[in-house]
Parts: sequence; structure tokens; C-alpha cells
Amino acid sequence: MSVYSEPDQASDQGPENPLALDWLVSHLRWPWLGLAFLIAWLGPGSDPRYLPYMLVAIGAGAVLNLVQAVALFARWYPDWLRIGGIAFDTLVSITLLALTGGWKSPMLPVVLLPVLTASLRLGVEAGLAAAVSITFAYGVSAIVDPEFDSLGRLFQVGGNVLVLLGAAAASGLLNRQQKVTRERAEATELKVLRRANERAKAIYELASTLSATLNYKRVLTTMLDLSIMGLTEMTGPDPSLVGLILLFEEEGNLERLKVHAGRGVPRSDEKRVVSGQSELIARAIYTAEPAITNQLGDDPVLTQFVCMANSRSAICAPFRAGFDSFGVVIFASPNDNYFTSEHSELLTTFCNQAVIALKNAQLYQDLQAEQRRILEKEAEARHKLARELHDGPTQTISAVAMRLNFIRMMLKKGRAAEKVESEVAKIEELARKTTQEIRTMLFTLRPVVLETQGLSAALEQYADRLRQNEHLNVEVDPGSYDGQLDKQSESVVFAVVEEAVGNAKKHANANQVLVRLRVDEYTFMAEIQDDGVGFDVGEAQQRREVGHLGLLNLEERAELVGGRCLIESQLGAGTLVCFEMPLRRWSEPE
Repeated sequence: MSVYSEPDQASDQGPENPLALDWLVSHLRWPWLGLAFLIAWLGPGSDPRYLPYMLVAIGAGAVLNLVQAVALFARWYPDWLRIGGIAFDTLVSITLLALTGGWKSPMLPVVLLPVLTASLRLGVEAGLAAAVSITFAYGVSAIVDPEFDSLGRLFQVGGNVLVLLGAAAASGLLNRQQKVTRERAEATELKVLRRANERAKAIYELASTLSATLNYKRVLTTMLDLSIMGLTEMTGPDPSLVGLILLFEEEGNLERLKVHAGRGVPRSDEKRVVSGQSELIARAIYTAEPAITNQLGDDPVLTQFVCMANSRSAICAPFRAGFDSFGVVIFASPNDNYFTSEHSELLTTFCNQAVIALKNAQLYQDLQAEQRRILEKEAEARHKLARELHDGPTQTISAVAMRLNFIRMMLKKGRAAEKVESEVAKIEELARKTTQEIRTMLFTLRPVVLETQGLSAALEQYADRLRQNEHLNVEVDPGSYDGQLDKQSESVVFAVVEEAVGNAKKHANANQVLVRLRVDEYTFMAEIQDDGVGFDVGEAQQRREVGHLGLLNLEERAELVGGRCLIESQLGAGTLVCFEMPLRRWSEPE
């Protein structure tokens, strides 16, 4: 026995509700009982003697219908109640047929209802069983009635029987057709649900994989593999399907796209760089939605790929986060009209997941690159300190040791005190100079005055030390600067000035350096100008590209605070280093 129990009233109205037909039968039974009453009371051949019995049969049918209505309202309707109701309707029909004249009864419209309901609710076999039962009642009444003695009356009974059997067969076929239609609809819905389930699994797998890796190469290959899996789930396996992920070589440059990952791609297509002016690619990027084409052969950009030589249809989806475009993913097939809107929805979901992981991977790689750069800078600072110690204090201390040894020999030989005193004075001068050099190195490594008194005071003290120790005339013009930068930015500015002055001192043979600070409404600027020998800026740029660091430190330090360094110089005309940066506090929200 099966019992139908629906979760809510709204679901009882849907065509898929198994109780909907039972509700219909219950509603139809009331006019059916009313029709039976009218025929029993007013129909031709009605015998008043049998009217009470007919009313009892009709009343019993009404009571059964009330019981079934209550069961349906309670959503408790077992099979035995359904079968019992159809059997009772058949019994009521046969009783009314017998009480209203048997084979000549006008109850044919009444006796049709149990036949129709049995066929529609239980199948053609149940309908035929009800029709045969009523046909048997027709036959018995005809056999026992002495008036049944002509061929015309036989045709009358046969016609009624044919109507009953035809109604059972027709309603049964209708029920079967509805069942087939329902099964097809359920199969289609199951197929859609299976696709949705596979898509959800693929998305979950993609999200799980992408959240577990910070390697952008793996992000791209995982996205390609799962996308191909999802696409082929909809249309069946297709080994000819190819996929490419193309990323922009430079941020904001929509003209050059480079292959970073592929499936079904030959070596000749790996790392290929193409223009972003493909009609398909441009449509996907500028609309921010997947684009489909079935004339791939007309695209001069994509036909450059060997893997797409035989492809006819393609779909392109953008990698996009907000207003930033990172590139596109393209899938191509040799089949016509291969890609659909379902593929577009799937690729959109995959791209949205992948672009987040791609941004995280890029941030992680940028962080690693920054860590490497910091380590390189620390190593460079150590090497610089080692060079300066070797070229400065170390050499001086060696000279001090040699002079002390010379004085010891002079004392052994009894030389005059005046000569010994002269040598001691030279040693004292060397020691004082070495002390000043070391203090200058310590000052440039960590200028405490920069942290306590600010940039202007630190530059003034640095200039004083250079004038005293290096005999380099350095002048500082603070201009309108009055602490508008935060401590971190001031440290970067000081490092830029120290680097530029150091270059002027070591390489330009400068005698005078002017440091000017300027501030306007939005920008801070520092200019370092020397009167040295100058140099060819273009040649210096080329030397940097082949491994000579040169002025690279200035540019990198400027980039730390979102600024830039501009250098103007000519041979024999000195050098001007102009550093500028946005005037804002890093600690404040933008």
C-alpha cells in the first residue's frame, strides 16, 4: 500500500501532484450523483416503487465521496481507498441500472463515470473491467426480460456496450499517453538536474582546487580541465575540443594577448602572442559576457592558431574583476553550433571563480617578488657597507697600524721627539677622520634625526656631515615643505636624496650639490642638482638593461611610494634628479 503525503497546499495544484486526478474525480462525483438522482426521479420508465432503493444507493455514494474528500484534504489517500471507491461507483451504477429498467435503462451517462475514472486512474485494464461488469449487468437484464425479443433491441444493447468499451479504451489510452508524457518530462527534468548536479560538483571542485593553490599556472590549468569536463557533460565527450587561456602581456594593453595555458594545443601555439582585435575576443571583453561564433574561419586572429584550423564554432569568456580585464578563455570545436547559452553560463561561473584565485595568485607572486627584492636590497646594503668600510675606514686603520709600527721603529732608534710627535699627530688626524666616516655611514644607515625631527632636519645634518667630512658643498632648500609626508615616505625621500648625492660624489666629481624640496596642492617634489661632469642618460639606460644597476635604485625607491624619478643630464653640464610623488598620507584611507 502506498500513501501520498504532500508537504504544502501549493504543491497540490501542480500537474505532477499524484492526488490531482483523485481531487478531480471527487469533484465530478457530485454532479454524477445529481444526474443519477434526476434520471431516477424523472427518467422514462422510472418505477416509484424502486425510488427509495435508488436514493439509498445515491446516498451511499455521497457518503463515500465525503469520506474520500476528507482523506484527500488530509493528504492521506491509500490505494485501497482509491480502488474501493471505483469499485463502489461501479456497484452503484449497476444497482441504478437494474432499478431503472436494465437493458432499456436511461442510465448510460451515469454508468460511464466509473468506466472513465477507472481507466484514467488505474489504467485501461481497470476501465475494461468496470465496462465488462456493467456489460454483464446489461446481458443479465436482457436475458431475464421477456420483452427482449428483437434484433433492434440487440443493437440497442450492443451500442451501449460498445460505448462503454470504447470509453474504457479511449480513456485508458489517454491515461497511458499522459503517463508517457509525464515520464518523458520527468526524464528531461532528471537530465537537467543531473547536469546541474555535475555542474555544481565541477564548480565545487574548481573552488576547492583554486582555494588550495597560489600558483597561477595551476589555477589556469585547473580551470581549463574542469571547464572542458563541464562542457562535455552537456554535449557528450568530444576529443576534438580545444581550449586556450590568453592573458594580456601588459596591464591595460588590449592589443597583445599571450597563451598561458592550453588543452589540445600543439607546441607551435604555446606562448603565441596575438592581437586582441579579434572580433570574438573584442566582443567578449567589451560586453563583459561570453561571446559565441559559428564562423570561426572568418576571424583572422584566431585562425593563426594551428589548433583552430579545422574549428567552426567557438566560445570566448572574459577573465574580469570589476573594471579590470586579465584576459580571455577560448574553446573551439569543429562541429557547427556546438556551444549554447548553457555553456556561456557555465564558463561565466568558472571564470568568476578562477579570476579571484588568479588575483590571489598574482598577489602572492607579487609578495614573493617583493620579498626577494627586499632580500636583494638587504644583500646590496651589506655589500655597499662592506665596500665603503673597505675603501674608507679599513684603509685608514691599516694606515694607522703602519704609522704606529713606524713610530715604534723610530722610538727604538732614538729619533727626535719632534718627529715622533709629528707622526702621532698624523695618526690622531687619521683616527678622527675615520671616526667621522663611520659616523656618517651610521647616519645614512639609520638617521635617528629623521625619526625625531623630520626630513628637513635630517637633510641639513646630512649636508653638514658631507661638508665637514667629504668637502662636498651640499646645500638644502626646504622650500614650503613642513612635514606634509608621513615617516615612511620621508624615509624613502631621504634614501633617494642620499643615493643621488652619493652618485654625484662618486661618479660625477661634483663640487656643489643643491637639494630643493617643493610642495604644491597634490604633489611633493625633491630636486637634486649637481655641477659634475654629467653623463649620457640613454647610454646609462642601456647599461642598466644589460645588468648595470646604475640609477635603478632611484626608480625602485620612488615606486615604493607611488612616485617616479626623472633624470636630466648632459656631458659636461651636470645632472638633475627630480623625484615626485603624490602628496598623501599612507595611513589615511583613500
